[in-house]
Amino acid sequence: MNELTIIKYNGGAYIDSREVAVFIGKDHRNLLRDIRGYCEIMRKSNELRFELINFFVESSYVDSRGREKSCFLLTKKGCELCANKLSGTKGVLFTAAYVSKFNAMEAAEREAEIKSHARPRLSEFNTAVKNVLNGMSQAYVAPDGVMKFLCGVYEPLGIEVLPFHETDYIGYYNVTEIAAKVGVYSASGRPHGHAVSAIIAGLDNRAFMGHAMVIPYGLVGATFRYDSFIVEAVRNWLAENKFPHIVPYLDFDYHVYYHRQMSLFDDFDDFDDDTILDLNDDLDDYPDDYTAEELDEMCGKFGDCDECPGFAYCCESD
Repeated sequence: MNELTIIKYNGGAYIDSREVAVFIGKDHRNLLRDIRGYCEIMRKSNELRFELINFFVESSYVDSRGREKSCFLLTKKGCELCANKLSGTKGVLFTAAYVSKFNAMEAAEREAEIKSHARPRLSEFNTAVKNVLNGMSQAYVAPDGVMKFLCGVYEPLGIEVLPFHETDYIGYYNVTEIAAKVGVYSASGRPHGHAVSAIIAGLDNRAFMGHAMVIPYGLVGATFRYDSFIVEAVRNWLAENKFPHIVPYLDFDYHVYYHRQMSLFDDFDDFDDDTILDLNDDLDDYPDDYTAEELDEMCGKFGDCDECPGFAYCCESD
């Protein structure tokens, strides 16, 4: 007696009628005849409008002699319908087998769905870390305590935590440096580190394994640096999204421009002309993303300057 196998097809899950026939010890031709009979009865039902696709899907296969032959793909409901027509040991074993297979598949899908939603993004870790660091500062926690906390948060993600005075920056870049490398600029003509941060925040945590480092500074700060792998991931994101003029982040958008002269971009065919900023252009031709009134309105509402969308135009110092 063979093992039943779940087949994924067009978003559905099925068992091949050939496997069902072998499992219940029935000639496949006779099983096809029975299934066609079930389908005909359901088609003729006037009061109960059955969707046959919820039970059976017609399919085909090529046999060992190269001939195309008919088969059916059975859903869980289709298996149940066939099982109800069986009696004795065969019916019991077939029911137990298909129910176990479908239930195991559904449980695995639910677990995967839960894990995908339960795993926080790196940006969520960072927000929580900032809050804890603020509390540590108020409690006058010693630097080694801060280091121990940061290591406990980031090292399980494959992100190295290094003391500021021991950090070797060679081969690692902050978000402003990455923005300059990939040619992402603000309307004011400065590398748009915050837009790059927004792109990086959307990457899966697994992307950072071995490709990022955290550097504590002062009593309440921690900054990130990334290697060329993450630089390439940012560049790929821009290319896959056709070099957008808008990079969304939380409840606001970053407006970005691209420099023709940046070597990482050889083909500008995908660029929107409005997003191209030549280094020789007069930057006054590009209006700031935020007016002075808008900057005043935003100021102080984002916890600290690093989280403010107007930071690049207002109080950025580097």
